[in-house]
Amino acid sequence: MTPQTLIFVFAGIMFIAVVAFGYIPLSLELSSDSLKQLTAIGAGVLIGSAFLVIIPEGLETIEFQHEESKVETSTIGLAILCGFVLMLLLEIFGLPHAVHHDEDKDLLGLSATIGLVAHAAADGLAVGASISSSTETGLIVFVAIMLHKGPAAFGLTSFLKHIEIDDTKSRRYLILFALSSPIVAILTFFALKDTSFATDENIGFALLFSAGTFIYVATVDVLPEVHSHEHEHESPVWLVILGMILVFLTTIVTSSY
Repeated sequence: MTPQTLIFVFAGIMFIAVVAFGYIPLSLELSSDSLKQLTAIGAGVLIGSAFLVIIPEGLETIEFQHEESKVETSTIGLAILCGFVLMLLLEIFGLPHAVHHDEDKDLLGLSATIGLVAHAAADGLAVGASISSSTETGLIVFVAIMLHKGPAAFGLTSFLKHIEIDDTKSRRYLILFALSSPIVAILTFFALKDTSFATDENIGFALLFSAGTFIYVATVDVLPEVHSHEHEHESPVWLVILGMILVFLTTIVTSSY
C-alpha cells in the first residue's frame, strides 16, 4: 500500500472510530448520577491517555531519533508545556470559557470541544508527518493515537451530555472533533512529503505538544465540573482513578501484542 493510500485509510479509520465511540453516550438513556459517574471516568481516561499513551510514545519516537545523543529534558517538558500554554492563550484571546455555573453550560461545552479539536489537530499533524517520513513510523504513531482517540470521543460526549448540551449540538461538536485529525493529517502529509521536516524528532515533539493540550482540557474544563458534583456516598475521584486504570490496563494488553 502506497503512503498516499495509507494516509486516506488512516484518516477514514480515525473519523469512523471517533464517531462510533462518541455516539455511545449520546445513544444511551442514563440517569443524572450515571452521567456524573461516566463523566468522572471519562476525565480519568483523558488524563491517563496523556500520561500513559501520548507522552511515552512521543518520548520513544524522539529517543529513536537520538540513539547516541540525548535530548535535553527541559526541551521535552517545554513541548508539553507549549501545548498547555496554547490552550491557555486561546482562552485568554477568545476561547469561550465558562465558570461552571448552569447558565454557562453552552460555553463550557464549546470550550471543551475546541480544546479537544486543537488536540486532535496536533494528533493529525503527528500522523501526517510520520507517514510522510516512513510507513513504519506512521503505523506506530497511528496505533498510539488510536489508543486514546476513541476514549477521548467517549469522554467528550459523556461530558456534553452530563452538562445537558442539546443532542443536535453535541453531534455537531462530535463531527467537528472527528474531522479535525483526518483533515490535518492529510494536509500535513502532502505538505511535508519529500521534505526534511518529517523527522522522528519533530513527530515526537508534535505528540508531546498534543499531550499538553489534552492535559489542559482534562484538568481545566472536565475535572472542575466533576468536582462540582461531589456525591455524599461516593467520591467521583475514585471514578477518575478508575478511568486512569482502564487506560493503564489497555496499554498493558496492547504492548503484549
